[in-house]
Amino acid sequence: MSGNVNDQVLIDVQNLYKSFDNNSVLENVNIQIKKGEVVAVIGPSGCGKSTFIRTLNQLEKVTKGNIYLDGEDITSKSVNINDIRRRVGMVFQHFNLFPHLTIEQNLTLAPLKLSIMSKKDAEKKAHDLLNRVGLYDKKNAYPDSLSGGQKQRIAIARSLMMNPEVMLFDEPTSALDPEMVGEVLSLMKELADDGMTMVVVTHEMRFAREVADRVVFFADKGIKEEGTPKQIFESPKSDRLKDFLSRVL
Repeated sequence: MSGNVNDQVLIDVQNLYKSFDNNSVLENVNIQIKKGEVVAVIGPSGCGKSTFIRTLNQLEKVTKGNIYLDGEDITSKSVNINDIRRRVGMVFQHFNLFPHLTIEQNLTLAPLKLSIMSKKDAEKKAHDLLNRVGLYDKKNAYPDSLSGGQKQRIAIARSLMMNPEVMLFDEPTSALDPEMVGEVLSLMKELADDGMTMVVVTHEMRFAREVADRVVFFADKGIKEEGTPKQIFESPKSDRLKDFLSRVL
């Protein structure tokens, strides 16, 4: 539990529907996420978790419904999508680092391209973040020379370069070897302790149990149950959740 949650609603999802070619993936999803809250999203494969998290920074356009970020409707046609993606950081399953750029260049690329920092400021921030994730000595290395765990820590640092208001994680450890999972989860735990608002799609039940303020169970195209980690893991209400937990715990 991060212990940093306040009453300000940062993300408000209302009546969200998403279809691909008439194939419905999400139906009538409603959720509010507060500033400083860590929300773990769990559920079986193919139930729409990743699609849901990708709508929160508009990597996936919604079919119907609205998503508000700090009161602004980010599903509106008039919204500046680059501004939204600056405010909503995203960490993917497969790192998405640029192989031809050094680690430092991977971090400084977006702030320089968008002219939101000078080269000097961007490099200083990159160095600070590389120190923070324990990889300053890799600043001139290329992604291919790093382990999966190191790449994912770099991907998290790259997202933090933009000073996001919220961080989205789409199964950030599922492509990692088991011994590298811990180093990424401990960095995410540090972010949670620092008060970062986080939405994490994860198969790591221990992380959901120990770090999340709230656990949201997705199944059959929507949210089936949500509650504190204690409620979800120790006294699940629905048979669907009980069945899921019996398979993963």
